Amino acid sequence: MKNKVKILLAILICGFAFSLTVYANVNEKTNSSAGEDSILLPGNIKSSTGYGDITRGNYISTSVLTISNKGYGEIGIYASTAAHKPVKKIRMNVYLDRWDENKETWIQVDYYYFTYEQEGEEDLTSVSEAFSVLGLPTGCYYRLRSFNAVFPFEGGVESQGPVTDGILITDGPAV
Repeated sequence: MKNKVKILLAILICGFAFSLTVYANVNEKTNSSAGEDSILLPGNIKSSTGYGDITRGNYISTSVLTISNKGYGEIGIYASTAAHKPVKKIRMNVYLDRWDENKETWIQVDYYYFTYEQEGEEDLTSVSEAFSVLGLPTGCYYRLRSFNAVFPFEGGVESQGPVTDGILITDGPAV
């Protein structure tokens, strides 16, 4: 009887010790240093692509994020998310960061949110967005981060968070 009580007590202690609830911060606008491991690429590199986690989930397949120097201060942005199976909703939160040389950290300068929901009979399995950003200071390094999530019909969510390296945005032509 003593052994059974000890085993039960050990199981309960392990259960409490290894259970942990984690919440992600998805504030509208933050000065974030997430993904500090991004490197500053040489000035002759005109684009950088980041991919979501290598391990695919039950629903989410891939997420891709690309930043490019289109020249004359134009920043090209491409984001996509794909699922293995049809899902109820896909969301992509894309964050644009600029390297602050004085603080030696990435500072968020803008964000873009895209939400797609399954409509009618058509399956929702992949989405993508491509657009440009103008009017930001040139001669600076920029990178992208994103939170890409799929919401299955059964409930829950699966997500990935690709990050690009930093590329130099020039005020002249992209060569």
